[in-house]
Amino acid sequence: MATFDTKLDPETLAPVYILVAQESLLMSRAHKALLDAAVPEDLRGFNCDQLQGKGGAASEVLAAAQTLPMMAAKRFLLIRGLESMAAAELSKLVAYIEEPNPSTVLVALCQKVDKRIKFFQRAKKLGFLHELSVPKRLGPWIRDEAKRQNADLSSAAAERLATVVGADLARLGLAIEQLALYTNGKAIDVDDVDDLIADTRERSVFELTDAIASRNQARAQLAVAGLFEQRQSSIGVVMMLARHMRQLGLCQAGEQQGLRGGELAKKVSVPPFVLEKLSRQAKHYSVRGVANALTRLGEADRTLKGFGGSSKVLGRSLSERVVVEGLVRDLIRLASQ
Repeated sequence: MATFDTKLDPETLAPVYILVAQESLLMSRAHKALLDAAVPEDLRGFNCDQLQGKGGAASEVLAAAQTLPMMAAKRFLLIRGLESMAAAELSKLVAYIEEPNPSTVLVALCQKVDKRIKFFQRAKKLGFLHELSVPKRLGPWIRDEAKRQNADLSSAAAERLATVVGADLARLGLAIEQLALYTNGKAIDVDDVDDLIADTRERSVFELTDAIASRNQARAQLAVAGLFEQRQSSIGVVMMLARHMRQLGLCQAGEQQGLRGGELAKKVSVPPFVLEKLSRQAKHYSVRGVANALTRLGEADRTLKGFGGSSKVLGRSLSERVVVEGLVRDLIRLASQ
């Protein structure tokens, strides 16, 4: 399960929830939704307990879980870090989750669990184990989060935000909040993301690789001009382009091996949402085209470092900008072959 349904009916709450997540935003929202559904805010002083799994004893958990609610329909018992409780103590809780107290909602927060332990095996079989993970496709999550914050965010802006921020949902949520304040009720577009969130250098680099892959010479040269106006290192730009081209080559190799989804993303060492763009761009190049592009990048790197290499073609006396502009033209030409 990628996310947790936060629209809960108090009448149909399960008696046990073992939440497993490394993403803090997913965990905190699931925890809050369960607490809100289980016990009204004005009755929590009497009906909420919190325990720690590390160093904790099963007897403490059982005593709290079996306590009857006061002036409320249910009690709420939170256990943080249940995975850190000794295995011998966890085994004493198996009987409880098989016949839990219906008037207690026991919620355990775990970063990671060992499913070989009987307690977690039984919790999974009983439907009490909920593993929360970052969605593979961030765009829909970002748009849903924008709606949650009453912000109007375009699909293109969502994709750009995912590229700039990455898969940290807490940072994404904060970025959307900042963008909503920045646009003051207006629709959030790509330029707003770039103006407020994206680093200038990162934006120009993104525009350059995107323009090369789409074989748009004019856009690519504008991106080169932007990088040089920012006084970025020409060698650094070449290194970035070489890294990008190697990723395209890895995409091609992985797809030829039959890899898809997470396996391919792991091979290329990128998040799934980045892999989608790389896979599309890789289709513009033949395998030989990627190899030739890497050779051409090596030549440009040596020239910029003053080591010569293809000096008759590039000219060692040419300025760094002309070298990079010539490189970009060749990379686009290779993408057309």
